[in-house]
Amino acid sequence: MAAEIGEQPDVLAGLLGSPEEIVNAGARIAAAKPRFVLIAARGTSDHAALYAKYLLEIRLGLPCGLVSPSTMTAYGARPRLADCLVVAVSQSGSSPDLVESMAVARECGATTLAVTNAPASDLAAAAELHLDVRAGAEQAVAAILGERTAGARRNAA
Repeated sequence: MAAEIGEQPDVLAGLLGSPEEIVNAGARIAAAKPRFVLIAARGTSDHAALYAKYLLEIRLGLPCGLVSPSTMTAYGARPRLADCLVVAVSQSGSSPDLVESMAVARECGATTLAVTNAPASDLAAAAELHLDVRAGAEQAVAAILGERTAGARRNAA
């Protein structure tokens, strides 16, 4: 964890070194004029999502909530999301429930944004917009196991 903390300045500099992606996503979101934001995340990404919730509410004045993907994936909910920005945060971009909930949110009219380290991920493809945080491959045990599980599912199909 200390090593990852030490890498943060370089990762942030890399992200800010390519501002056009951020500017373009920001312009598209501003044009959509969302009234509120919903954020979906799992594990450590959920902590980043909570921090983003505070920033969105304080800096932009947009009400923001953390979403429960299972309402859409397991229970079949189809909320009215025409004036909503739905953001999914996932380092690997391979969490099946986040991918499915992003696709459903998009079908329900939301402007959708995936924030990942994986521009070629299923989550990035499911979202209308994608921001690559350029932090490199996730080294957490849960991410490694999750990627192995996702790979096994892809190979079985």
